[in-house]
Amino acid sequence: MKRRIGLLVILSFLLSACSDTFIYQKSLNEFSESFLKANLEQDIDAMLGLYATNGLKKTDLAILKTALSFEIGLPLQTISFEELTGAPEESIAYEHEGIEYGASLTPRLRMHVIYAVEGQLTSKFNIGRTSKREWKIITAVPKNKN
Repeated sequence: MKRRIGLLVILSFLLSACSDTFIYQKSLNEFSESFLKANLEQDIDAMLGLYATNGLKKTDLAILKTALSFEIGLPLQTISFEELTGAPEESIAYEHEGIEYGASLTPRLRMHVIYAVEGQLTSKFNIGRTSKREWKIITAVPKNKN
């Protein structure tokens, strides 16, 4: 009986340690470094390269660039990753001007960025992995391309 309990404790520990953030720690660290570098160099194109923009309309890409211009270059305090909880804000599903939008990738984790500025500005990004196993920040893309 004690042996079974011991095995259950070990199995529970191993399962909890096998979360996405633990399994992908190396690639997430590399992604964080790329984000930090693009931010420090104030390189909009490098920052855009961290986003899953395939299928993004030109106008939406322009809006994304404008939004990035307000945050890029701000000093970063921390970048962390967390499991998704299933909360509504973790998904992208809406309609605008008769066009349905969805996520550019399947959401896997949330990246939480805290900027080292007065008031601790915070940004949260859902990230997913491409078919090439690269982490990308998820964007809203049209589902029905007419």
